[in-house]
Parts: sequence; C-alpha cells; structure tokens
Amino acid sequence: MTARVLLLAVLLAAAPWAAHAENGAGGSPAADELTGLVATARRMNPDVQVAVLEADAAAAKVQGADSLPDPKLQWQVLQWPTVNGGALPRSPFLGDSMVTLSQMFPLWGKRDLRRDIAVAGARQARLMRQEVENEVVARVEIAYAQFHSAYLVVDLDRGLRGRMDTLAKLAVARYAQGLGKQEDATRAEVEKTRLEAEIARTEAEREQARLAINRLLARDLDTPLAERPKPRTIPSAGALELSALSARAQAANPQILAEQASSEGADKEASLAGKEWYPDVEVGLGPETMGGRWVGYNMMVSTTLPLQWGLHDSQVGEAKAKAAAARSKSEAVSRDVDKELGDAWVGLNSSRQVEALLRDSQLPQAKIGFDSVANGYALGRTSFVDVLTAEQQLWQTDIELIRVQFEQQERLAEIEKLVGGKL
Repeated sequence: MTARVLLLAVLLAAAPWAAHAENGAGGSPAADELTGLVATARRMNPDVQVAVLEADAAAAKVQGADSLPDPKLQWQVLQWPTVNGGALPRSPFLGDSMVTLSQMFPLWGKRDLRRDIAVAGARQARLMRQEVENEVVARVEIAYAQFHSAYLVVDLDRGLRGRMDTLAKLAVARYAQGLGKQEDATRAEVEKTRLEAEIARTEAEREQARLAINRLLARDLDTPLAERPKPRTIPSAGALELSALSARAQAANPQILAEQASSEGADKEASLAGKEWYPDVEVGLGPETMGGRWVGYNMMVSTTLPLQWGLHDSQVGEAKAKAAAARSKSEAVSRDVDKELGDAWVGLNSSRQVEALLRDSQLPQAKIGFDSVANGYALGRTSFVDVLTAEQQLWQTDIELIRVQFEQQERLAEIEKLVGGKL
C-alpha cells in the first residue's frame, strides 16, 4: 500500500513538470522588461554612444564642406627706405606699401563635390550607428532568452530532484517489504547528486547571461532581472518568407546601406580628383600708398597651374582604385548579409520542425513510457534502472524542447538584425 501511495505522488509530480516546458517556454508575449532593456541599451551602451558621437561629428562636417577657404590679408612694402642711403632700413611705414585682401574661388563644381562627399560620409556614419544599435539589441535579446532558458532548465532539474526523493522513498519502502533492492535507493541518491551538479552549472549559465545583459546596458552588475520566463512570440512561418526577408534586408540593412554610401562617396572623390586638373582662381583687391599718400587701388588675379602631372595622375588613380574597391566591398557585404539571412531562416525553420516533433510526438511518448515503467516498478514488473532510464528520456526531451525554443529566439534576433528592424 505504501509503495502505491508513493508511486501516485511520483506520477502527479511528473505531469506539471513536463507541462512546464511546453507552457513556460512556448512563446508567450514578450515582457515589458525586455522592451525596457532594449531601450536602455540604445541609450547607455558604450559602443552605441561612441557610434552616436561619430555620427554627430560626420554630420557637423557637412555644414562647412562646401565653404570657401578663408580669405588672405596681405600687407606688402614696395620700397623700404634706408637711413641716409646706408644699409640700415628705416621704418617700413615710411615707404610705399599696399594692402591686399584676396579670396580663392574653387571652380568647376569642386565645392559641390566636397559637400556631396561629406553628405555621403554623414549618411554612412548614421547608418553605422544604426548597425551598432541593431547588433547591441540582438545581443541583449539573445542574452535575455538565454537567461530565461536557463531558468526553465533549473526549474526542470529541481522538479526532477524532488521526484528522485520520492523514488528513493519508494525504493526504501519496496526494500522493506522484500520487493526491491537496497541499491535502488543508492542509485536514486547518486542521481540526486548528479542533478545538484547540473543545477549548479545551469545557474552559473543564467548568472553569466544576467551579467552580460547588465554589461550591455552599462549598469550595475548586481542589477536583478525578472525571474519568470516571458519570451517573445515567434512570427508564424507564413510571415517569414525568405524572398520577402531578403528584399527587406537589401533595402533596409544598415550595413548594406552604409557600404553603398561609402561607395557613393568614393565615386565623388574620384570625380573631385579628376577636377583637380582644372585651375582655381584667386582674386585680390586693396589700397596702395606712395610717399605716405594714398594713390589708388591694387588688384590681383592669379590661378593655379596643374603642371605636376605625376602628382595629379597618382591622385586620380588612387581615387579610382578606392572607388572600385568600395563598390566591390558593397557587393560583398550585400552577398554576406543575404547568406547570413538564409542561414538564420533555415535554422529557425529547422528549430520549428524539431519543436513540433518533440512537443507533439516525442514528449507525449516519453510521458507515457515513464508512467508505464513507474507503475510497473511499483508492481514489481520493472527494475529501478528502467525507471531511471525512462525518467532520463523524459528529462532529456524537455531539455531539448527548451533548447530548440531558445534557438528560435536566437534566430529571430539574428533575422531582425539583418533586415534592419522588428518583424
């Protein structure tokens, strides 16, 4: 009678334990906590702050990119008199002099090209800031999912440890009735010890995930997180068509757009290098004095002479090579993003299929197998080793279910990072 009562306790404890993996990690709405963590990361993460400052610096550069160079003020002494015809000069203000204010005027659209280059650089910096933000957000979301996956594993392990206590009592009761072996209770104690080690290891993983989140948010490492798992909902398979995701990534991925901006800037730099063959003009105007009297104005017009053929040829060649390299890099980044997106999409779909098999087939069979073996053990038809084996199969199935659900959260974060926004 005692063995049957203990067996009933084991079976009642098994049902909620196995169901926890289905309901606790199955895609309930994301907690407000994760939204708050992401918002804090966007504001406080050091890498994001650096990227914001770099974007601000590039934007400030645009304001004066097409400005004229500073004008030059020149004072020139034409005849510097000496003292009584000797070698020593007198005051320069006693001689003839002129003052000239001159301004250089870049021609042939050079100023517009310089502004276009600065605009492209600012756009690239802004997009790289978005890329850094997306990377940080993905890391926060993955660490958050890892934290709560570890929580579920620990919860399962503790439930199994409690059942091992019940099974150990069942083994002792059967031994006292002459129906079992003393080594069955010993094996139950060994299994409990193994579970204690597993709990300690998983709790360490959960703590590492919590510390990773706090570091990403640049906040006190002791800041706690909510314990109850509330993972984000995974979009349906129909909402995640690869062709649509790929098109969105090509149109919105910050890294792709940043490389395109870099390529455009490099093309403008190549055009500017070609314009350097054309001369600029400098114009000057100022008063002229003679014998201490103002006698009129002095006007000056000068121009550059592009006689350094080797210098200009090398500048043009360098700029064209950089432009070609920028275009090639832009194409390579586009292909890489498309490949990474395809890998993440395949991984997500694969995890969906594995989850369905585990939840709909393997887990129910493991439950039935455990119930049957445990009932047979109480009736003396199966051994305690069979009970432990069935228990391990049920436990491993639930752990695998949690693992594939975490993989889905990880792949979702990767896909959103690659497409440049939430799905």
